[in-house]
Amino acid sequence: MMRILNCVMAMTGVFVGSLVALGGLGGIFSVQLLLALAAVFLITGAGNVFNDYVDIYADKINRPKRAIPSGAVSRNSAFTVSLILFVLGNLSAGMINGLCLTIALINSALLILYSLFLQHKILIGNMTVGYLAGSLFLFGGATFLNERIWTVLILMFLAMLANIAREIVKDLEDIEGDRKSFLKKIASKTVTFIAERFGMTKGGVSMKYKERTMIVFAILCLMFAVAFSFLPYYYGLMKISYLIIVAFADIVFLSCVYSLLKEEKKKKGYGRISRRLKIGMFAALVAFIVGSLL
Repeated sequence: MMRILNCVMAMTGVFVGSLVALGGLGGIFSVQLLLALAAVFLITGAGNVFNDYVDIYADKINRPKRAIPSGAVSRNSAFTVSLILFVLGNLSAGMINGLCLTIALINSALLILYSLFLQHKILIGNMTVGYLAGSLFLFGGATFLNERIWTVLILMFLAMLANIAREIVKDLEDIEGDRKSFLKKIASKTVTFIAERFGMTKGGVSMKYKERTMIVFAILCLMFAVAFSFLPYYYGLMKISYLIIVAFADIVFLSCVYSLLKEEKKKKGYGRISRRLKIGMFAALVAFIVGSLL
């Protein structure tokens, strides 16, 4: 239920944030980093367990083999485990410094709110996921408070924009399937998608945010990410190696913008764009790592 791989990926974000904050490997291997990695591992795991606790009724239909719907773990036990993990994670963050504790508390609250209210809300949910992904780097930077925290803030901002764009594209990819088989809340209103297998309705769907609006929002996020990607080098926070690699990431993002403009008419191919965005995001991450080391 903790989704161990997701927890490890979250720890990677923290490590990169710490690396960028220190400008290299010097001093990175410390008690503070171990506490930060533990905090993020525990809080990420807590959020995943709590999500399973909330989604039990949907999982009985969509994922009956998961721990709670299969009966392997009781719902009350899952809630208790998530609570313990949240507490331990925030205690670990509090042992680092006040800023880390603040970020941990905010993110813990957002993980709970996301599971309860935001996970089926387009744009609002996308922005929440984008912030949570970007904040991993900020948390890593906050572990070592120094003047390079601004570099980490830029990294967080760029990661947030790219993740928001990708989450939107993933929703666009799922729209057709959602219209036919799933109940989904859009923004602040509950709307009914076609759910024939549940015998609930044979009507259409009322979208609060139309596909064009979602595409425009994703494009704006990517354009801002490209526009601000040069700032770490401009302010002397990154070396020339960063600029070379991030230029490749920018080209990938701009190609996604071009594809999104075409998809507005074709309404297909969002899966390819989503996979391309992952490549661009990985390249941008490599740019920050290499730019800090070389």
